[in-house]
Parts: sequence; structure tokens; C-alpha cells
Amino acid sequence: MTRSFAASADQARALDGAAGRLGISSDALMAVASFQCARLAQLLLVDLATDSPVAVLAGRGNNGGDALGCARHLAAWGHVVKAVTLADLADPEANSSRQAQAARAAGVELRVVGAGADSAIDWALEGAALIIDGLLGTGGSGPIRGVVADAVRQMNANPASVLAIDVPSGLDPTRAEAGAECVRASATLMLAIPKSGCLSEHSRDLVGRLWLADIGVPAEAYLEVGFASPVFAGAGLEPCDSVSQPELG
Repeated sequence: MTRSFAASADQARALDGAAGRLGISSDALMAVASFQCARLAQLLLVDLATDSPVAVLAGRGNNGGDALGCARHLAAWGHVVKAVTLADLADPEANSSRQAQAARAAGVELRVVGAGADSAIDWALEGAALIIDGLLGTGGSGPIRGVVADAVRQMNANPASVLAIDVPSGLDPTRAEAGAECVRASATLMLAIPKSGCLSEHSRDLVGRLWLADIGVPAEAYLEVGFASPVFAGAGLEPCDSVSQPELG
């Protein structure tokens, strides 16, 4: 990166809001984010040189929707994918419900869990070469507890590589503070804009290699929240140190 540019959690949410006001819906952003996550997962699987299953752990929010969308693409590309979602799928029009339906249609083996999810998570993680961490995104704050904390412990105890979506679950995206339970990722794919907590020296051992993905946020939205849009050298999915940001005019 030629210049320092990173967003707090509040700025990242403001960027999403600005995109929405410019006509880019959350569904549209999720569609591109999930595709970019699957592209990176595919690259990591090639490096791992394995056809072992992919495990996807999806939370209740948009981060979980991104993870389920990623699972759908990977399954469509021929990978065995086992996914667990913590979302309530009772509302068929909710983002998570639509993503879950599409994932199942693509061949993803999906279990929906609430409390007492340990056995389902063990099932998903067994034999996995790669784990997609979609439990918490920039909306998470404070120490994690309950089933999410249990899932993080199970992930960290597993030898598989971990790809975190936007920020490792349990890491504060603004201040880089990590609670007692925090995912230790092999790679982190930040969406739309780098997160300050991921770029901190304090989080280096938690985030792994940092990547940045273009998810279709228009330049005007970046300007509205005080940033210039990142300039990608390639197709919008690159290691973070190869992406630059021009000066604000």
C-alpha cells in the first residue's frame, strides 16, 4: 500500500450506507463479497493442493450471509462444502434465509443450529482443509460469548487453514483489541476498504495474510465518508500491499 488508509467499524458501516443511498443494495454488495471470498478460498485451496472439504461457519448477520454465498460458489465449483449457520431462517425473505436456500440448491451440506451447536460444528470441521470464518464482521463488539465463543475455540483447535471474512471473529475492527476468544486466521479478506484493527501491529498474529476485495462500492460513496476509492492493479482481489489509494482531491 503506498499510503495508509483504513476505516473504523463506524466508517465501514457508513460506507455501506452511502453505497445504499447511491443505489447499491446490501444484496448487491453481498453478492459480490461472497464471490470474491470464494475466489480467494479457491486460490488458498490450490496452494493447499487438497480436495478435502471446506467448512463454513456463518453467523447471524451480513458476515454470515457472505459466508453462505461463498459456500454456494465453492460447491458450484465442485468442492465438498459443509456449512453451519447460527442464523434464524424462519423469515424466508431475510438475507440469511435466501443465502441458505441458494447454498443448499448448489449442493452445500447445511445445518442450522442455535444453542448447543458443538456437535454440528465438529461435523463441519471434521477433515476440513479450509475453514471460512463468517461468524462476526465489523458489527461485532466486546467479548464474544456463548455459541460463537465455542465455535471460535473449535476453529482454533483445528489444524485447517482459516480464511476470515472482513475481520477475524473476536477482533475489534477499529482498535485491534482481541478478547479471550479470537479466531487466528491464516488469511483475512477485507471487504471494500481495509479495517484499521486488521492493519495494526497488535493483530498481526491474528489476521494472517491480508487481502482486499472490491465489492462494487462506487467512488462517490468512498468520498462521502472521507476516503478515495482504492485503486486495484488487477481484478479487484489482491494482497493488501498491492493496492493503493490516490490523494483526495
